[in-house]
Amino acid sequence: MITNITLYHVQLPMKFTFKTAKGELGVRDTLIVRLEDEAGYVGYGECVAFVEPFYTKETVASCWDVLCTQYLPNVLGKEATMTLPKRWLSEGMPMTVASVENALLHLQCAHLGVNTVEYVLQQPLIPTVPTGIVIGDVPLDTLVDAVTGYVSQGCQRIKLKVSPKDGYERVQRVRSAYPDLMLAVDANQSYSYQDMDKVRALNTFNLACIEEPFQIYSLEEYNRFKTTHEWSITTPICLDESILNYDDLVYAHTHGLLDILNVKVGRLGGLRETAKMIQYCRDHGIQYWIGSMVESSISKWMHVQLAALGDAYMPGDLSDSLRYFEQDLTRPPIVSIRKDCGAEGLSQCIEVPKGAGLGVDVDLEMIETRCKRKKLWHL
Repeated sequence: MITNITLYHVQLPMKFTFKTAKGELGVRDTLIVRLEDEAGYVGYGECVAFVEPFYTKETVASCWDVLCTQYLPNVLGKEATMTLPKRWLSEGMPMTVASVENALLHLQCAHLGVNTVEYVLQQPLIPTVPTGIVIGDVPLDTLVDAVTGYVSQGCQRIKLKVSPKDGYERVQRVRSAYPDLMLAVDANQSYSYQDMDKVRALNTFNLACIEEPFQIYSLEEYNRFKTTHEWSITTPICLDESILNYDDLVYAHTHGLLDILNVKVGRLGGLRETAKMIQYCRDHGIQYWIGSMVESSISKWMHVQLAALGDAYMPGDLSDSLRYFEQDLTRPPIVSIRKDCGAEGLSQCIEVPKGAGLGVDVDLEMIETRCKRKKLWHL
C-alpha cells in the first residue's frame, strides 16, 4: 500500500541555452513524483511538461495543479498494482498521467526485482544503444564545427533544428560537409502550408526524416490539406507532438499522415500506452525511434531502455546527461562510451542498465537540493 507521496518541482540549470523554432530553454523545470509503500519500496516518475505551452498545452503549472488536486490524492492508500482510471487518458494530460503511472510501475517492479521496461514490453534489452545528438538553432557559422565535434566522438546520427528562416542552408552546409552522415531535421511545426516549397526543397538531401514540418492544428485539418494539395515530399515524415495518444496514431496511420513515429513516454501517456503504440507500429510497418524532452535521467533512462528493444529506425535523441546539466538526478547519470566497431570505426554508445525498476538509483539528495517547492501526502 502506498503510504507516502511527495511531489517535487525541480529546476535544473542548463549548461547552454537550447534554441528551437518554438523558443529557448536555459533552465529545465520538471516535476518528480515519489511514491513509497509500507515496506519502504520507492517508485519515481517524471512529468516532462515545460513552463510554457510551446510543445503541447500541458505546462508545469497545469500539471502541478492536476497532480495535487486530482491524481496523487487518488493514489494514496492504493496498491502499486492499481489501474489508473481510463478517463485520465482522455483528459488531455498525458504527461501528467505518465508521471503517476511510471512511478507506480517503478514501485511495482522494485518489489518484483525486475526492470520496468523489460517487464512492460515483455522483451529483453540489448546491452548498448548508439547515441544521437540534437543540435539547436546555433549560429550558422558554428554549425558545421559543432557537427564535426560530435561526429569525431563517434555519434552516429545528427538531428538539426530547422525553420523556414534558414533551414535549407543549415541542411545544405552539413550535408556538403558530411555526404554520408545519417541526418534528420526537426522543424517543431514551424513551416506553414504556404512554405510547402521550402519543405519540398529538402528532398534532395537524403534525410532520415523531417520531423513535424507543418503547423498542425488538428490531424483532421492536416489530412484535408494533404489530400487537396500537391504533396511531392519524398523525405519520410515523422510525427512527434501531433501524436498524443493511441487514437491519434491510428488516425495518422490510416490517413497516410506519417511514415515514422517519435516515441516519448511522457507525451504518449506512460509506459503502457507507449508499449501499445510500439506494437501498433510493428504490426503496421510504421518505423519508430526514441526521442527525448531535454528531461532528467529519471525519464531519459527509460528512453535509453526503450531504444534497447533493438528495432528502432535510427539512434534516438540520447546523449550524456552532462551535455545538458552539471548534475542529473540519478546515480549514475547517463554517460556514453566509445566502442570500436571495426571497419566502421569508433562509435559512441550508452550501456543499458537492466536492474530492478529504473535500473539505476535516484539521487534524492539532488532532488531536494534542486527543489523549488514540494507537496507531501501521508496515511
